[in-house]
Amino acid sequence: MRLVVCVIGGAIFATSVAVGAALASPQMVAAAKKAGLPATNCQYCHTEAAPKKDTFKPEALNDRGKFLLEDKKARNLKAVDVSKLKEFTEKK
Repeated sequence: MRLVVCVIGGAIFATSVAVGAALASPQMVAAAKKAGLPATNCQYCHTEAAPKKDTFKPEALNDRGKFLLEDKKARNLKAVDVSKLKEFTEKK
């Protein structure tokens, strides 16, 4: 019984760590600023002022966010590479 509880607990922890690494965070805004980009808040990549993990939808991303999400999928990354924003060009 104890082994089952430990295995289930470990699986839940591992899943939460993996999911957390794939979502946006304030550290991403800081990384964008450090890279010399004019990011001031989450709306640099999101359409919502304060996106929530549990209600996130890819449709709630602006062009920058969609660019990063596509890059993440194309390179099979666990988290987006914020430095890739330097390659992003605005659509006119």
